[in-house]
Amino acid sequence: MSRFGKLLYKLYFQPKNQRALVAKFGGKSNYAAMLAAEQEMKSYALYQLTIKSNFNPHGKYKINFLTGDRFLHQTLFCTYSFFKFLSPEESMNFSVNYYSDGSLSAASAELLKSRFPGIRVIGIAESTVAVQQDLPESLFPYLRKKIDNHPLFKKLVFPHVNHEDGFSTFFDSDMLFIRRPTIFLDWLYQADAQKNPAFCIQDVGRSYGYSEPEIKQIWPSSVQHNINSGMYTICENQIDFSFIEKLVKAFEENFGSQYFLEQLITSILLEKTGNLFVAPKNEYIVLPGVEQITDQAGTLHHYVNESKEFYFKESWKKQLTM
Repeated sequence: MSRFGKLLYKLYFQPKNQRALVAKFGGKSNYAAMLAAEQEMKSYALYQLTIKSNFNPHGKYKINFLTGDRFLHQTLFCTYSFFKFLSPEESMNFSVNYYSDGSLSAASAELLKSRFPGIRVIGIAESTVAVQQDLPESLFPYLRKKIDNHPLFKKLVFPHVNHEDGFSTFFDSDMLFIRRPTIFLDWLYQADAQKNPAFCIQDVGRSYGYSEPEIKQIWPSSVQHNINSGMYTICENQIDFSFIEKLVKAFEENFGSQYFLEQLITSILLEKTGNLFVAPKNEYIVLPGVEQITDQAGTLHHYVNESKEFYFKESWKKQLTM
């Protein structure tokens, strides 16, 4: 972005976007109350939350997060909500990996090390070295640019560079498990006997950024499901970075860049396995409504958009009394 463009964004678009955001959450008073509730959540997560679990760096199943100082409290609560429903013996099968998005401070990393020693923290420097080794810019120019300029691509890339064999699960931080994820766990425990299995949750709508004809021009099979990349599992051997580079190049050269390109490519990778399990929408809920939140319906809530108000004001507190 040019210097003029940056100045225009700071003076016009940023304030305009902020006003729209405040209005979306009911005006200044309610928005301030929501932010205060988030600060309460943050304080509790960093200094009082206890995650009782036997997960360890050598667990068979990997659970990965992309996080930073703005999201660490959410990441910790998501981790807490998942493992509270697992037995100590079950939790031993899992490793938990927090990949820094570049904003995880040394103080936060030290706090994690002292309070949550079972969590493996991968700093941005370590991920950068891995990217440089596995994805040289000469061979992956489009993907490297996306990693630098589009934070969501880090969640598609960081957990899979220098990867090991096995199942890799990604969780967005702004999710809470409401009850034991039986469907997911049963699938995961049986997946060893299957060929290239994958697991996903469904979005509230079709959020891929490109039109259907555009998607079919690049990927003739199209994408059959409305997939949300907030939770998915895939075999590491299905992560083909050369294929991902071709997709990024094809979409951007033909139709320009879109915010949801990461979600689209993740969806293509999942469906391409040919063995995708799609979790029921009424159990793994993206954008839960007020009634669903009040009744604690379903298994998982992914608090996107307007549902964040209830997430910060109510839902994290419910976790402590369940």
